[in-house]
Amino acid sequence: MIATNSAAAPFARNPGPLGFNPLAPWALLDVAWVSLARGRDNRPPATSRDLSEILNMFWALDDPVTQEPEGMERWEGFLQRTIHHQAPWQEDAYSQLSRTIAWLSQTPYPADSDDPLQVIVPGWDDKVLGCSLEDYLGITNLVWGCATAHPNPSHRGRFAVDWYPAEDYDQFDGLRSPKQIKDVLSRHFVTTKNKLRASFPADHDPLRRRYGHNPLRSTPLVGGVSGGYLVPVPAAVLDKASPLGLYYTGGDNMSEWGQAFTTDVGRLFERYVGRHLDLLADAEVHSEIVVKISKKMSMKTVDFFVVFPDLVLLIEVKSTRPSQPLRFGGPDFATLLSGTPISKGVKQINRSVELLRSGEHPELADIPADRQLIGMVMTAEPFHQINTPEQRKHLPKTTVPVMVTSISELEQAVTITGTSMASLLRSAVAADAVNLRQLFPQYEFLEHNVILEQGWSAIPFARPRQPRARNTVGEPGSGSEPRP
Repeated sequence: MIATNSAAAPFARNPGPLGFNPLAPWALLDVAWVSLARGRDNRPPATSRDLSEILNMFWALDDPVTQEPEGMERWEGFLQRTIHHQAPWQEDAYSQLSRTIAWLSQTPYPADSDDPLQVIVPGWDDKVLGCSLEDYLGITNLVWGCATAHPNPSHRGRFAVDWYPAEDYDQFDGLRSPKQIKDVLSRHFVTTKNKLRASFPADHDPLRRRYGHNPLRSTPLVGGVSGGYLVPVPAAVLDKASPLGLYYTGGDNMSEWGQAFTTDVGRLFERYVGRHLDLLADAEVHSEIVVKISKKMSMKTVDFFVVFPDLVLLIEVKSTRPSQPLRFGGPDFATLLSGTPISKGVKQINRSVELLRSGEHPELADIPADRQLIGMVMTAEPFHQINTPEQRKHLPKTTVPVMVTSISELEQAVTITGTSMASLLRSAVAADAVNLRQLFPQYEFLEHNVILEQGWSAIPFARPRQPRARNTVGEPGSGSEPRP
């Protein structure tokens, strides 16, 4: 059986050149699953050399690309699955955790809306998670901190509730006993070796297994072992508290609220995007407009018109994430991509441009039609390579420049200083940029996004603690955080 103490994920806002790292979390996760599911309990403990040899075997495995016919699509599929396999581990942990609170807990939603929330209403988190959302993130912070930097090296790579001093429970909002923490962990975080063995496919293809679902992503703690819970890849613990982790936790199809929960997440996401657009001091933001087409027909525009002095940005919000078949980049990739909400979002932008340019609809009188128009489909998770010519050819054609942008890019773009976000958008169009992020090094930004800071300050072990001073993340009960 192989386990590792290393968090390994390069969580940094500007990590710089990463180079090759055999201890990458996506490699460790596959090694841990195979070892726990297929290993023998009576073997002696694994050594660092054992781990190195197994990782070498992981990296030596050929990709499915070696089994495919020659051609451009062969390498497009390879890049698609490789990037989607590795890039999520390189997202900024601070932004991910802050976004969870800011989006799901701190984004207002009108009580008199025509589309009221069904699940994410006051008290939803106790029902779905077994504790407040803030305490849920506090638990992930606590487990991650112990597993990566506990003062006792023998505890690293593991977690036990008993290691957490009872006098420090004031860090949490509502959790007050070890049993309460264990209940939440058992409900959402913990698996066993028997379950891992049962989930391991007997006819698996090792060339493709690594790109599929690994149960240690959804249950990153292993129970039923001595010395506390085993935490094979601590970075996966933080992933449980990301918006994507919460999306799958609350949207479980087996639960009574699964579909309704994901619908609520999408409705809140549109409001969350609007909160960020409101940070732009040099732009007027107009929400979705209903345009009367005829006596019996009306049409909705994009979700937001962002009017700059010299540019109008049309934003259509889609709370979508790439499906596993899409991430794999198989032969049906073009069909899958053309059927995504992104494709629908591009069509909505096209319709809104037509309505605006026609000049026939008084409802759009406040939106200038004589300025440069740029469209943007805003997604909850990155669709890597979506703006490349190879993938854009599978989306509807447009009459104005349209880019697909993830919320993580918008969160930084709205904090631009010294110039307007409109300048960044024009530069992206002129450079035919794959994403906004690749242009960020050319500009200056505020050190923090105020919306993310508000979210971060609500998380136990991250928010300021009084009257005690803040210590280091590795000390259970400290007031610090796993911030890059």
